[in-house]
Amino acid sequence: MKWIQIFSRVLLPAVFVLAVIAVPSRPALSQETMDHSQMHHSTDSSQATRKSPLELEADQRFSEFNHRFAGVFILLIGLLTIFEPRLAARFGWLRYLWSFLFFAPGVYLLIWSDPESWPIGDQTLAYVITQNLQVLQHKVFSMILLGLGVVEFVRVRRKVPSVWLSSIFPALAGLGALLLLFHPHATDVGMGMDAESHLAMMKIQRQHVGFAVSGFGIAVSKAVSDVGRFRPGLMRNLFAVFMVLLAVLLITYTE
Repeated sequence: MKWIQIFSRVLLPAVFVLAVIAVPSRPALSQETMDHSQMHHSTDSSQATRKSPLELEADQRFSEFNHRFAGVFILLIGLLTIFEPRLAARFGWLRYLWSFLFFAPGVYLLIWSDPESWPIGDQTLAYVITQNLQVLQHKVFSMILLGLGVVEFVRVRRKVPSVWLSSIFPALAGLGALLLLFHPHATDVGMGMDAESHLAMMKIQRQHVGFAVSGFGIAVSKAVSDVGRFRPGLMRNLFAVFMVLLAVLLITYTE
């Protein structure tokens, strides 16, 4: 299918390239850590220092909302995984619900996760790619969700098992989990933070590690389930468990 060829030859490599770029270098990590210590998702330190406590609190709440918004859709996907085999024969449209549940948060995060940046903010796409690594990571996460939506749509339409097509989902999920381990947070001592800020950053770090572990579980269980040679029913349920676990972690995320 043309969709598979376009995605595999253009979009998928683009996601991997952007993901590599989005892995922060040591200096970039230090800058992002300083910004996270002020409890918001902006990499412009000069802007961060000008924000009032109320603005910083608003940024924090908005970040928490973004995580919880994505978590709700991940939870629905986990539940759909459990109930789809029983209901799909009667309600065929449920098979396409997978795509929507990935597309919706993907579109939202791409456009609105960082209002100060492209495509609706003042920061251009070039600036985001070269200067704002944290926002770039958010865009990569959104592209991963959109990619998963495309994969699931093509999978349902194709109806014929494909090893290549089945491998894209675990690859994207594993990439997202790996990138979470490099999401900027305070792991260094002596960054000029007080004790309270350092504890807050360690809290963020632990939560991101939880996201990553769940993501790797999703990638592995999905890969084994789609192969269908080792207890596919069990692997499908395990995939659902990891999806629900990730959803709970996202919904309960706090800064």
